[in-house]
Amino acid sequence: MAQSPEKATTERRIHVLPVELLDRVRSYQTDNGIASEVEAVRRLLSEALQARDTIDDLMKQVRAQFKKDRDFRTLARDVLSSHILVKKIEIGDNELQFTMRSDDAGKVSRRGDMQTGTASDDGWVQSWRDWPPPEEKARKSRGWDSTDRDSEEIPF
Repeated sequence: MAQSPEKATTERRIHVLPVELLDRVRSYQTDNGIASEVEAVRRLLSEALQARDTIDDLMKQVRAQFKKDRDFRTLARDVLSSHILVKKIEIGDNELQFTMRSDDAGKVSRRGDMQTGTASDDGWVQSWRDWPPPEEKARKSRGWDSTDRDSEEIPF
C-alpha cells in the first residue's frame, strides 16, 4: 500500500502495561462511557501530558492554531476549552485572553501580537510581557572568540 504524501496523524504502537494499570484504564473507560479502550488510553495520556504544560507550551499551541485560523472562537474551542489547566477564557473584540490554574495568563490580539503575564487573586493581569520574550543580546567578548577580530589591526 502506498503512503500518502501528507504526514500521518496517527501511528500504531504497542505498549505492555501492568494488569493493575489496565484495570484502572478500564474503570476510567466505564465511568466515562468511552466506547473503546484505545480512546480511554488516548484521553488519559493527553490529560497527563496537558498537566505538564507551562504557559510557554500553551502559547506555542495558541500561536500554531492562530497561524491556521485567526478566529478567536475556533482557537478557544480547539486549544483552550479542553485543556485541563485553563480555568478562564475571555474573548473580546480585539483580543483573546486566558488564565491557567497556576495564574499564568496569556493573550493574543487580532494582529497576532502575543503576551503573557500573571493574574492576581481577583483575576486581573496588571503587567503583560511580550511573548516570546526578546532574545538577550550576546555580550561581546574580547577573548579569542571575539567577533571583532577581523576589524582589529595587526600590531606588527
